[in-house]
Amino acid sequence: MLIRIAIIAQLVFSSIAFANIEQVRFFAPFSTSAPTSSDKWALSLPPDVGYLSLERPSELKTVKPKFPDSDDKRYMAEEYYLLTGLSKRSFYEFRVCWPAYSPLDLVVGVVKASELDPSSPLFVSAGDADVMYAYVKYSSQYYSHIKELMDNPVPATFEIIFSKCTLLVVLGSSVVMQSLLVIFGVLGWNVALSNECQTAFQELKLGKSIKFIIFKLNDAKTEIVVAEKSTSTSYDEFIGELPENDCRYAVYDFEYELGSEGKRSKICFYIWSPDTAPVRSKMLYASSKDAIRRALTGISAEIQGTDFSEVAYESVFDRVSKGAGSH
Repeated sequence: MLIRIAIIAQLVFSSIAFANIEQVRFFAPFSTSAPTSSDKWALSLPPDVGYLSLERPSELKTVKPKFPDSDDKRYMAEEYYLLTGLSKRSFYEFRVCWPAYSPLDLVVGVVKASELDPSSPLFVSAGDADVMYAYVKYSSQYYSHIKELMDNPVPATFEIIFSKCTLLVVLGSSVVMQSLLVIFGVLGWNVALSNECQTAFQELKLGKSIKFIIFKLNDAKTEIVVAEKSTSTSYDEFIGELPENDCRYAVYDFEYELGSEGKRSKICFYIWSPDTAPVRSKMLYASSKDAIRRALTGISAEIQGTDFSEVAYESVFDRVSKGAGSH
């Protein structure tokens, strides 16, 4: 157990160490919209000002940063992005991600246009419009004994991302989420498989008396149990047993026709994790999957579904009919 925890902790550390993130979160003080031809202030904006909105939330850039030319000037380049589509008092995040090996010293932020220096071409008075910018400032930070690299800093690539900030965004970009993944991963190793699961699977595989089985975690989240088993040959009935807002495992004896080759069948293992399921449930089912998957020998195909279109008969048929192992 301790070895497993150490391995996961190392992976988590690596994922953090090899990705740089600078971010700022803010409540919008006012609502904004995209400028129109009647907004005179927009006509005076420099052409290099970018635009970001929830409809156009990201941009990938490759730049050629420069070394600071003096101690007083840390950042040699700065870029501004007009934020459109803001809703007053909504919570947003602006972040920039780049590889850890990339030679950038970078900072991000947001600012009201009315708070800039009036002499700046980006300045817009509060009386003219409610305008906000996100900005990125950067310089090269690559130091080497190789003179050519010092004279010509290597290009750097970074991604700019703008999003509405929900609890998932906060967790997903923080060490909190990394810690949760470790915790749920360890919990997943401690989940047991009930004897009835193996018994039901053997009935389906050998006796062919069962058509499908639905499995779930018990209320204590300590054991995988049988939620439903059926002899019905209706695929729609099987799909109807999958909850809209929670996760499940399932096994289905999938039968289909291959033209002149005749009738075939495959035992398929389903991982049902709909987008609307609680985050905790998704994590527990993902981390517990191996406990059931390793025990069910004779599975021909694995189907992952996050919505009903991904587990529809036609989708599964396309998947299983192209693989080996039909019988």
